[in-house]
Amino acid sequence: MYQVTLLQYRMSMRYSIRLLRHRGRVLPWKEVMNRPAITGDLRIEECSDDDLHRYLRIATIWSHDGARPAQDRARLFDVRIIGMSPQAFTLTDFERVDGAEYAQSWIVEG
Repeated sequence: MYQVTLLQYRMSMRYSIRLLRHRGRVLPWKEVMNRPAITGDLRIEECSDDDLHRYLRIATIWSHDGARPAQDRARLFDVRIIGMSPQAFTLTDFERVDGAEYAQSWIVEG
């Protein structure tokens, strides 16, 4: 007879995210740093995209309670890590705003 113990951890890591572009245009570094950071739980999942008819890795910022994605927050589609250090990492690809797709990059700090 075997005894199994199941432990469930409800931990989340809050990230501070700074957007490096606005509608595809690179923002000056001073403006990036002066804007308030978006905070929340960052999740990256592979999902089917109806517009492109293929699977994409999508980065989503979830609300602090972790129960749902924050609807008013940015999502990054076909996401890739392009840089990483002990303090932060950078994600890049595109976002959708009002039906249009724009290049976007995020600096993510833990």
